[in-house]
Amino acid sequence: SPPPSSSSSIYVACPTPPTILPTTKKYGIGRHKSQNAKQNKNVQFLLQHPSTTLLMLLNVGLAFHYWNQRINPSSVSKQYSKIVEDGEWWRGMSGATAHFEPLHIGFNMMSLHTLGLELEGGFGSIIFLIYNLALIVFTTMVMMGMVYGRIRYLQYKIDHAANNTNTNPQTQQQLLHYTEMQTKLRNTSSVGYSAVLFAWMVISTMERRGATCPIPFFNDVCFSTYEVPGLPWLKVNLAPMVSLFVAQFIMPRVSFMGHLAGIVCGFFLHWGWILPPLEACSPNVLIGGVVLIGFIWRKKIIPVRPLLTAMMDEEGCVEHEEYLQSVLLDNNGEDGSMDSSNNGETSSSLSTADPFMRSKLKKKERERDEFLRKQKTLFSLRNWIGITFVTSMVVFDWKNSLVASQGILLAYVTFGTQSMFIVWAYTRSKEPSDIIEPEKARSGMIWRGFFLSAILTIVVDSMSMASWMVLPTLITSSNHTSSSSSSLSVGIWPAVAFTIFRMGVNILALITSSKLLHDTSQIGNGGIFVHVFSMAIGWTKRIADHGLFTMARSKPLWTAFEGRGITLGRRR
Repeated sequence: SPPPSSSSSIYVACPTPPTILPTTKKYGIGRHKSQNAKQNKNVQFLLQHPSTTLLMLLNVGLAFHYWNQRINPSSVSKQYSKIVEDGEWWRGMSGATAHFEPLHIGFNMMSLHTLGLELEGGFGSIIFLIYNLALIVFTTMVMMGMVYGRIRYLQYKIDHAANNTNTNPQTQQQLLHYTEMQTKLRNTSSVGYSAVLFAWMVISTMERRGATCPIPFFNDVCFSTYEVPGLPWLKVNLAPMVSLFVAQFIMPRVSFMGHLAGIVCGFFLHWGWILPPLEACSPNVLIGGVVLIGFIWRKKIIPVRPLLTAMMDEEGCVEHEEYLQSVLLDNNGEDGSMDSSNNGETSSSLSTADPFMRSKLKKKERERDEFLRKQKTLFSLRNWIGITFVTSMVVFDWKNSLVASQGILLAYVTFGTQSMFIVWAYTRSKEPSDIIEPEKARSGMIWRGFFLSAILTIVVDSMSMASWMVLPTLITSSNHTSSSSSSLSVGIWPAVAFTIFRMGVNILALITSSKLLHDTSQIGNGGIFVHVFSMAIGWTKRIADHGLFTMARSKPLWTAFEGRGITLGRRR
């Protein structure tokens, strides 16, 4: 039994290893059976390094898929113009895992095998996989930052050359040269896992006890790791930089900025600078958070500000929020102006005598009821996600990635609800398509971001819950109220029950987002979003269409004619 302790602790109960009988004739075991009992090194590598195996299979599988489908490298590569200017952030992931040449995929996978064999055991398989995914994002961000700085420097040169064109005729050629270089930087494509591998190369080099020899066949050219005096955690080794220049010299086509971004991220990760902690590097937090920050950075998506606001402010109309509410609640007249109480009485009196007016009023009532039903659904969904977010801070440690991921979902639902209200109001008020379509596009981007984050959150929640349910069979856990370091404040089984409830709420939100994307025709046509999440999109659409969770109309919104019927034809 474990020794008594005043704090929460976990004791691992390791089973007794089986007794291996000697391979002698006394026990009836022949030589051929002893040979079959030898360990298979390949199987052992798969079991001891699952993250490295998974990453290798991912890269090789995608390389075969791109070759088999004859995919153009420019359609999945990293490009500044596509990622930064067009907002195709998914290219950071697709470009890092794309390879189109046998030598490229061969060298990278051999390096990944060597580095994974060396580092995965020290980091742990889960942490090693999390950092690999995080380094894909960070190396892309650093690379785009380097390209941006280079473009701004060339723009300064262009402006300076343009001001001196009249005084110096040679500056015209310089102006054209700088412009071509700037265009080339914007449209240069890069693919491959090399940036992440250079980051791991930096960590492997600085953690190695001996010197590193980065130049092949020159074993005498080696570099040792040095510590900065007074800062033992700040280590420096020049071997990765030498490898960068050697690779650039041997293969001039390699991406210098991509490899340099990997070296920078490797140093920062080892020093503990800039890069967020492990909890923030979890995919359910990092990917959804980066996309959300990108929406805020672009300023045209978040915060949600209607495109019609500036127009209405210039024309001196009512406040836009009041206008939206009046449209959605059907307080506007036929021409869009506000109805007075007298006009309302007149309409009411006409509706009793005119069947067409009565039919029209019933249609408006049904549209209003439909909006109120949709509004109630989205408000309820937002409130439930908010409740699960607050409860997560109680059940888990507030620094846990499970808490942060639910907070990101809450932000998406809040902004998505605001955007959908604007779309519904503009659609009902019959605004021009040049105003409605941009609002639909913005709403689609927000809800696609929510769809992505919700799937990652559900997957991580299910994996966490599975680990909590399996661990009690292998360990003995004693929790005390005085413990403050445990990540589960309420115990394992209450946390499992709450996680199941939280997953149910997130699944309902996932179905709702799929329904909204299909209703506004923003699901995409053959894009990367559809290719990656086609299975999830299909299942959620089927569930929504079959009535398990839908915001479909319970009554028709329009009746052709109501009132006394008139028979047409010959009288006899």
